[in-house]
Amino acid sequence: MNRRPLTPAEFDAACRELVKRCPWLSETSGRRSEQRNESVGGNPLSKHRLGMAKDFVSDTGRYGQAESTATELGLWWKTHDKGSGDHLHAQGLAPGPPPDWWVEAYGRP
Repeated sequence: MNRRPLTPAEFDAACRELVKRCPWLSETSGRRSEQRNESVGGNPLSKHRLGMAKDFVSDTGRYGQAESTATELGLWWKTHDKGSGDHLHAQGLAPGPPPDWWVEAYGRP
């Protein structure tokens, strides 16, 4: 699938659809302030700071279907444990700095 940067509205819609298709997922983290991001050891360039990343946990441990669904919805994702337990990290922008056109349209925190 060819992914493209999502608008904030598209990202929110994709995350709602992810949870609709995978109801065993629960959101545990979304947009983070600078202070919150620092307190959880987040990267200063985290997409959470832009409101373009969310973390989800599974009460069943079923991440495979959630990962494929996230891909279908155009999300970038990684399932990992950053000290807070296994979770699916999904974002609407590719890893690395957001494109300049995206920042011009939607801004930085």
